[in-house]
Parts: sequence; structure tokens; C-alpha cells
Amino acid sequence: MTKDEAGKFVEENNTLMANGRTKPSAKTSLSTFIYNRREGTFLGRTGKSWVQIVVFYIFFYIFLAAFWIACLAIFLQTIDNSTPKYYGKDTIIGDNPGVGYQPWLKDQPESTLIKFNPKNSSSYAAYTNTINKYLEKYSKIEKTRKCSGQMSNSEFIKEGKANGKAEACRFELTEFNKAGCGNDTDYGFQKGTPCIILSLNRLIGWQPKDYEKGQIPDELKDRYAPGHITFYCNGTSEIDDELIGAVEYIPKEGIDGRYYPYAVMDNYQQPFAMVKFKNLPKNRIVMVECGAYAANIEQDQES
Repeated sequence: MTKDEAGKFVEENNTLMANGRTKPSAKTSLSTFIYNRREGTFLGRTGKSWVQIVVFYIFFYIFLAAFWIACLAIFLQTIDNSTPKYYGKDTIIGDNPGVGYQPWLKDQPESTLIKFNPKNSSSYAAYTNTINKYLEKYSKIEKTRKCSGQMSNSEFIKEGKANGKAEACRFELTEFNKAGCGNDTDYGFQKGTPCIILSLNRLIGWQPKDYEKGQIPDELKDRYAPGHITFYCNGTSEIDDELIGAVEYIPKEGIDGRYYPYAVMDNYQQPFAMVKFKNLPKNRIVMVECGAYAANIEQDQES
């Protein structure tokens, strides 16, 4: 066999497949893979094979979904919708309530500045509207009860959870109206004596503890009463202290402890106190800070 004949033989031999058929071109191979008329296959599988694999994956994913749903259902059974699993000291929730205030304007969330002109109602309309909306819930007395004497929320709340018969103590607004901090005076804004709402963050299971004798802070001694959370407001500097003027607290003792502890319950009415600034100077900015006081409230001057 000559060299040319040998080369031709090798070239021809390379075109043959193991089964003796001619090796198809790449284009022919792709079209045959998509649909092979001779073998009756589509994408390499027969109709029966496709049915089997589709049925397998249908049942596989049904089982997978059912297993996931079952695990989720078991997990949800361990969750209490009314009480977090971890609360109190050494948790992210903590056991030291912070002080909140109203009016807080949602369209100015970063600002704590309250500025107004008593002679121009539009200058304080946003503040009074915010307070009106905040107080709306206190007119709904369904599933609440009038608490007097030794009655309190603690009668129905144990370990942060209210029992099925629990009705929250009703929070009355009468005292604020009598002090000139009602809607009829635009909460004091129309007279230049604005009334600001002070409240505590809701902490499940938290109750105020009384100061022991001799531990009451000097600034509270003439107003503090056992079983209460008392508030105190002052200027952030000596100049602000001079400018803040006379301050009235309503009620003077602060928030009655009968409204604690807090728990998730129908129509819970969050208690609050008000502070009335009676003679703020005109055209001056006065920086004010307010704190809540009880034996188990830590004062954090940086927050």
C-alpha cells in the first residue's frame, strides 16, 4: 500500500462509527438529538421515559413542599403570638423603658423641634392634629374597665401574658382637660403654653418599682408618690434651664403604675403624662430633655 493509499484509508476509516454507520456531521447530530425518527426519541428520551421522569419530579416536589409545610407548621406551633420567647433583661428587648413623646410629626421623623406662633393656628395645626389622632383610641372603651383602689392590669397578667378574661384598665383624659391640656385649647398651643405627651415604650412584663426611703431624687421629692413613674424635664444647658420657665406636670405624680405591666390584650390603652410649659420665651430656641423616674429605670443621659 502506497503512502497516499494508506492516508486515504485512515481518513475513510475515521468516518466510520463503531456500529459501521457513517459519522454524521455536527448539524446532523444536533437535529437527530432533538428528534430521532429512527429511535423514536425527543431530546434523547422516548415518550415513555419523558412521562416517567415528569411524574417522578411532580411527586418529588409535592413531597418536598409537603415536608416544608409540615416543618413550618410544627415551628409555628412553638410561637406565642402574644408573648415573645425571650424578653426582659439580657435580651434585645431589654428591661429599661425609654421615653417617647407626642406630637411627633411622621413627615419630619428626624426632627424633635416644635415651633409655633400662638396667634397663628396654622403654625401649630400639624401638632394638634397629631395629638388628636394619637388620642383617638382612648375614646374606644370596649373591652376596658374602670380601675380604682387596688385594681390594676397585674390582676390578669402573669409572666407577660394576659389571661382570656383580661380587660385593660381604662385610661381617662379628664385630668388633662381640666389642666388646660385638652382639645378645646389646642392642647395649650393657642395660649402659648404647649402641653407635650410623655409616655414609656411598651415592655412586656415590666412594672415600676418604688424608690426606697432616702433614694428619691431631689428634683422629685415634692411630687413623687409610690407606685408611679414620675417625669422631670429640664434644659440641656444652664442657659436652657433659665429659659425653660415654669413647668407643670399632669398628673404631678406621673403615670399610675396600675396600668402596668403591659401585655398584648384587646384595646390596651397606653398610659401617659403631660408636661405643660407655662412661660416659654418668644423667638428663642429652648433645648429640653425629659426623663422618667422609678427605682428600676436607669437614667441614660446620652440617649
